[in-house]
Formats: sequence, C-alpha cells, structure tokens
Amino acid sequence: MRSLFFFVSVFFAFIANEGEAQSFWFGAKGGGAMNLQSWGNGGGDVSLNRSPMFSLNGDAFIESYDPLQKGSLYASLGFHTRGSGLRYFSVNNLFNDVLRYRFQNVVLELGAKKMLSQRGELFPYFILGVRGEYTVGNNLDNLVTFNTFVYPEFIRNFNYGVTAGGGFELPMSELANVFLEFAMMPDLSYQYEQFPLYNIRSPWPPYNRINLGLTQVRNLSIEIKAGVKFLRKVEYID
Repeated sequence: MRSLFFFVSVFFAFIANEGEAQSFWFGAKGGGAMNLQSWGNGGGDVSLNRSPMFSLNGDAFIESYDPLQKGSLYASLGFHTRGSGLRYFSVNNLFNDVLRYRFQNVVLELGAKKMLSQRGELFPYFILGVRGEYTVGNNLDNLVTFNTFVYPEFIRNFNYGVTAGGGFELPMSELANVFLEFAMMPDLSYQYEQFPLYNIRSPWPPYNRINLGLTQVRNLSIEIKAGVKFLRKVEYID
C-alpha cells in the first residue's frame, strides 16, 4: 500500500506543480490492450501454449503546455489489467482456451511527448515514458481448480517498465483536442517470481511428489486508446 500511496502522491504533486500559474492540458484516455507474458523456466504446464489476453484500460493525465513544439512532459494515473491466457487440451481431447491469468494494476506513468507537426488536420506525435505499477488484485486463487502451479504469494506487487508509442491529435477548438494513441509497454521487472519448490504433490494421478523450477513472469502490453484533453490556459495581462 505504500507504493500505491506513493504513486498517487507523485501524480497529484505533478498536477499541483503544473497548476501554479501556468497553462497545461488535462484529460482522460481509454481503450483496449493485447496483453502478453513471458514465462521463463516455468513449472508444470504454465509455461506452455501461452496466448494473448485482451482487456480494457483507462487513465487520467496532465500534460504541460507546448506552444513552441519543443516538447512537453506528462503524468498519467490509471487502472490496467495485465496477464495472459493458457491453452490446454481437456481430458476428452477437445481444445480449450479458457484460463486467464489476470493482474489488476494501478499504473503511474511519467514521460515526455514531442509533437512532430501542427500543420494539417492531424498532429502526429510520439511519447517515451517510464512506469511504476502496483498490483491491487489478481485471480490466481480462482485457478486452483485447474491444477495450475501458480501461487498468489509469489506475486511481486511493485513493478516497473517503459512505454514507447505515438499517435495523432485532432484539434476540436482552441481549448480541446481529441486523439488516438498507440503504445508498447514492456515491463523490466517480474510480475510473478516463484523460486524453486521441492517435494510438491502432483495434482494428477498417480500423484507423485515433484520438484518445480524457477518461474519468472514478465508483462508486455500493446495498447490502443482514444482520448480527449482540455487546455487550462493562463494569460498574463500587464
């Protein structure tokens, strides 16, 4: 919870700093994500046949005003679901794709944005940022009945990564723009890290005792979002 409090505090500190007698943009964005996970040195069947998991994510953000196209800074705070799917064959040899490993994360992102052009109807831009994420929920307890070797106690609640992407803005008025944004969001840390476990009872007949190796899970999300932002414009009059 300390990490979550830190995320929220940093976000509102950024807002307070931007709001001190200077112009800035603020708004919200939301959309879909294709979530992937790499399962290194997996234990049991959890490293096999990984498939994407799709989710809806959303953020509130603030962005510095950049009338000269020199570049701006931004901060966003949102709720994102990370995870992946597991394909498997049932006992009657019918293919299923029903298992989803979900991690609900509060995400703080700080970064820089560069507008490439403000000519024409659409303004292209790119972004580069760093992220901190705090896991507030997961569904691993619900997967026990599927005999998967994953345990909530090995979840790493704090994670971090980078964001790279870009998009297009469409001005609606002097004080409002809409935009479409694409981003690649790889994690640099592990969402789940299970150290070797020994003498574990197998959930399948004949229920032998087995050893599980190191399991490290890293997230990768590809997101597409639409959003709207509004300009709080400060003008100085002599």
